[in-house]
Amino acid sequence: MKTNFQQISLFQRAACVVTLGAVALSGCGGPKEASNTASGTATGTGSGAKKLSIVTPHGREIQAEFERLFKAKHPDVTLQWFDKGGTSELLRLVQSESKSGNKMGADLFFGGGAETFLELEKNDLLQPLPSDYGVPAALNGVPLRGENNRWVAAALSGFGLLVNQTFAKRDNLPIPAVWGDLGNPKLLDRVELADPRRSGSAHTAYEIILQTNGWEKGWKVLLGMTANARSFKPSSTDLVTDVTSGEAVIAPAIDFYGRRAVAGAGNDASGQPKLLYIEPKGQTVVTPDPIGLLKGAPHADLAREFVQMVLSPAGQKLWMLKKGAPGGPKMETSTDIAGFYRLAALPALYKPIPAGSLIQSNPYNTKNQRSYDAVKGAQRRQALDALLGAVLIDNRKPLKAAFAKNPNLSYVPLSEAELATAAAQWEKTSFRTAKTDEWLQAARKAFQG
Repeated sequence: MKTNFQQISLFQRAACVVTLGAVALSGCGGPKEASNTASGTATGTGSGAKKLSIVTPHGREIQAEFERLFKAKHPDVTLQWFDKGGTSELLRLVQSESKSGNKMGADLFFGGGAETFLELEKNDLLQPLPSDYGVPAALNGVPLRGENNRWVAAALSGFGLLVNQTFAKRDNLPIPAVWGDLGNPKLLDRVELADPRRSGSAHTAYEIILQTNGWEKGWKVLLGMTANARSFKPSSTDLVTDVTSGEAVIAPAIDFYGRRAVAGAGNDASGQPKLLYIEPKGQTVVTPDPIGLLKGAPHADLAREFVQMVLSPAGQKLWMLKKGAPGGPKMETSTDIAGFYRLAALPALYKPIPAGSLIQSNPYNTKNQRSYDAVKGAQRRQALDALLGAVLIDNRKPLKAAFAKNPNLSYVPLSEAELATAAAQWEKTSFRTAKTDEWLQAARKAFQG
């Protein structure tokens, strides 16, 4: 029986793009080439089949490894991955589905940062998990679990800078040590950035910059970065690709993307690493990468078992161990990747660090070098992303021209208190539209002088 594509839910539309196995999901308006099942095997989607649907910004390799581990005990379950777009886009998809009144078709949200899950929690889109799985309540003041375990850290992440050292040396470019160094005029058109309205990791990086530098200085850092940016990409993975290829020389990066890229690029003829991953001096923050059970999940029991698997020692080792190590990832489709280079969330995994681990440091033994308020970040997330988009991205051309005339350009569009006031009204469409346009026009006027 055919289904009208216009009448199906947003999640079903995503599934029409995210095909399963060797054939497309039925009822999607015609046959489509299958390319997105992590396991790469054909699976049935009939009414009698068991199914687990997961919203995730995680890449295919991560999907494949956790699917393999889960299906070892649940071979009859089909895993359906909704992974089109960055974290910010996926969050909006879940929020839109909830507001539309359609029955929610996804069970889990897997990955995306503390602010994403705090926002899901605030909007009452998560239901409690049965355990904390041994994950502490917080790390250096940053929450690792939601209220009543509505979400739990599945892994930990830091943020830094990925640098193509080969091209930086060739062109005599400065190597940055802190976020503010990205505004050096010598780096004009050599920096690559991502749009926080689409990329959750980009949002977190900008929030970290504002919090660790202070609001006014943070905006000066963001102006300088934008003035030197060659483009804004939709995804943080695009930044890693461009720095690795030399299209860009420097870009913000999540720690595990940076470590993987450095290892994959290897050394140059002189024995020096082609790429560098740099933790900004005095501005390092470790944050959670959570998992949560969506409210109204149609397969809640299976979803809880998936969470239990992710937070088990076997699941946590997948983040840390080398490809091929006992208990490590197999990565059968990724011959050029040695492992995920990720920090496990379970403190027990570091006592001791297992043999074959690509991670040799214990994040629970270190302190964040600056305080970071994830709750504040979540409360202002959508308003801040709109502000960043209006001031920096949509005004990038006049900003670059103004910065060329005055490398010490300073512009703070509003105070933190004013942003908090705006964020409290952000769900009102008319207010949101008017405020975004106000920010856009004010910044354009300021940059054009």
